[in-house]
Amino acid sequence: MDHGNREYWDVSLPAASEGEVPAWVAAAVGQVGGPQLADWAVRLLTGRARPGDPGDPDITLIRGEASHLDPELALDPHLSRWLGARLLRYHWHPRAASAVLAGLSDESPAVRQACCRIIAAQRAPELAGTAGTAETLLGDPDPRVRSAAALALGEVGGERAASALQGLLMDPDSVLAGAAEEALERLAERHGRPDLRAEPEY
Repeated sequence: MDHGNREYWDVSLPAASEGEVPAWVAAAVGQVGGPQLADWAVRLLTGRARPGDPGDPDITLIRGEASHLDPELALDPHLSRWLGARLLRYHWHPRAASAVLAGLSDESPAVRQACCRIIAAQRAPELAGTAGTAETLLGDPDPRVRSAAALALGEVGGERAASALQGLLMDPDSVLAGAAEEALERLAERHGRPDLRAEPEY
C-alpha cells in the first residue's frame, strides 16, 4: 500500500492531548492540510523525506520555536527526523505508529526522546505495543531519553512496569526520578491501582 496516497491518510485526526495545538502546528495544518502534513511528518521521521525535496513544504513551516537555529542545520538528517517526530507529538495520525516504534531505536538521542514524548502525549491505542521498548529505554545512555521513556511507560506500560519505575524513584538524576513518580501516578490511574503510586517518603 502506498502510504503517501491521500486516501490512506485521510481519516479523522484526534486532537493533541497536551492542550492547545501550538500556533506553528495550526498554521502548518492550514497551509498544507492535515493528512498531507501527517504524511510528511512520517516521511521525515523515517528518513524518506529530506528538507528541500520537490513537492514537499518548506521545512521552516514546522520549525516553530526552533526557527532560530542556523539554517545549515535544516540539512542535518537527525534534525529533519526530529522535526518529523516533534510534529507528530502535536499532530497525531494512527498510521504513524510504526514510524514512531522505529524511531525509538533511532541513532539520534533527540529522535528517541521525541518518539517517547509522542507516546506520552498522544495516549493513542496504536502505540500500546511500544511498552517493551519504552522499558528498555529506561537504561538509555542519554538521560533525556530515560526521562521521556519513563513518562511513555506510564502511558503504555502494564501493571508490572511499576517495578521498573519504582527502581528509579531514588535515582540521582532528579529529572528522571520525577518522571518515574509521574509515570507511576499515571499507571495507578490507568489500572485503577492506587497502590502503584510512589510512597510518600520518596
